[in-house]
Amino acid sequence: MAYKTVDCSLKSILSVTIPIWLSILSTQLMYAIDRFMLAGYSIDSMNAAVVAGAFVEPFAYMFIGLVATAEIFVGQYNGAKDYDKLAAPTWQMIYLSLALIVFSCPIAYFSEYLNMLPEYFKKEGIIYQKILMYFLPLSLIKISFSTFFVGQGKTRILTFAIATGAIVNIGLDYIFIYAYGMGCKGAAIATVIAEFVPVLIFASVFFSKENRKAFNTLRNCRFNKKLSWECITIGFPLAFGNFVILVAWYFVQAAANNVSKDAATVFNIGVSTYNLFVSAAMALEKSSSAICANMIGANDLKSVEKSYRIFIGISLLVGFFATACLIVSPEWILRLLDVLPDNLSTLYDEIRIMFCVVAVSVTLEAILCSTWGILVAGGDTKYAMMTYLICLWVFTVIPTAILHYFHMLHHVQLVFGFMSVCCFVSWLLLHRRYRSLKWYNKLV
Repeated sequence: MAYKTVDCSLKSILSVTIPIWLSILSTQLMYAIDRFMLAGYSIDSMNAAVVAGAFVEPFAYMFIGLVATAEIFVGQYNGAKDYDKLAAPTWQMIYLSLALIVFSCPIAYFSEYLNMLPEYFKKEGIIYQKILMYFLPLSLIKISFSTFFVGQGKTRILTFAIATGAIVNIGLDYIFIYAYGMGCKGAAIATVIAEFVPVLIFASVFFSKENRKAFNTLRNCRFNKKLSWECITIGFPLAFGNFVILVAWYFVQAAANNVSKDAATVFNIGVSTYNLFVSAAMALEKSSSAICANMIGANDLKSVEKSYRIFIGISLLVGFFATACLIVSPEWILRLLDVLPDNLSTLYDEIRIMFCVVAVSVTLEAILCSTWGILVAGGDTKYAMMTYLICLWVFTVIPTAILHYFHMLHHVQLVFGFMSVCCFVSWLLLHRRYRSLKWYNKLV
C-alpha cells in the first residue's frame, strides 16, 4: 500500500531529510555549475547572472512560499490518516500556480525598468531575468506537485526528479553557453527547458494507478474554495515575507556589486558558495516542517520535542562540515577558480576571508531553519516571518545601506557577518516561541 507513517526516530528523520537535501543540493549545484560555466565564458556573464537572478528570486520565493504551504496540510492529513484528502491541497496550489501567470508575465515584460543592474552587467543580465520571469509559473507547478510527496515523507521521488532535471540543465548549459555562444541567455533557456523534466516525473507518479486508488489524486481535482483560502491564509505571511527578504537581499547584493568589479566577484563567489552549502539548512527546514506536521496531525507533541533535539544536532553537523570545507581545506574551491579564463589569484586572500564568514553564516542558518520548520508545521507563520524580517532589516539591511551610502563598504565580507548576527538573534527569539507552545496548532 502507498501509505507511509513518519516517526521521530533518527532513521526516519534522516530518511526524509537526506533525500530533500540531495534534491535541494542538486538544484543549488545546478545553479553553481551554471554560474561556473558562465564564468568560463566570461566573468562579467557570471556576475550578470548572479545579480539578475537576485531580481527574480523575490518574486519566485514569494510565490513558492505560497504554494509550498500545501505540504503542511498534506502532512497533517497524513498524520491524521485522512488519506482520501491528501491530494486536494496539491490541486489547489496547481490552480494557483497557473493563475499567477497574470503576475509573472507583466513583471517579466517591465523588468528592464525595475532592475538595479550596474551598466556593465545590463547587456546579458536583462535577458536572463526576463526569460526566468516569463516561465516562473512552471517552477511553481513543480513545487505544487512536490508538496504531495514531501508532506508524506516520500522524498526519494523528489531527489530523482530534481536531480534528473539538474543533469539535463547542465548538459543544455554546455550546448547553449559554449556551443552556441549564447552566454546568460543560453543559461536561462537551459534552465527553463530543464524545469519541464521534474514536472513530468512528478505528474506521472501523482497520476499513477496506485496513487489514484490510494489517494484519489484524480477525483480530488475539483477547486475547493475553503481549502484554497486556508492554504493562502497560512502561506501569505511566508509569501510576503519571502518577497520582502529577497528584495532586501537584492538591494544588499546590488550595493556589494556596485563597490567595484573585484568586490562584486568576491561577493558573488561567496553567494554561490553560500547557496551551495545552505541547501542543507533549507532541507532541515522542509523536513522538520513535513515531519512535525505529521506528528501534529497525530497529536503527538512528545515526538515533536524529540525531533527538535535531533534536528539541532544535525544542524551542528552541517556547520562542522561547512567549516571543514570552507575554512580548514578550501583549496579544492580555489583550484576550480584557477581554471577560469580571468586571473583571480590576486583576490584569493579576500575569497578565503569570505569563506570563513560564509561558514559561520551557514551554521547559524541551519540551526535557525530547524526551529523555523517546526513553527511552520503548526501554522505559526506570522510570528516566524515577522521575527526574521525585523532582524534582517535591523542587523543586515540597514547596516549595509549605511556603509554603502557613506562609501565605507570596502570589505563585502561584512554583509555575511551581518547575516550571521541576524540568524543568531532570530533563532533565540524563535526558540523562545517554541518553548512557549503558542505555535502548536492542528489545522485539519
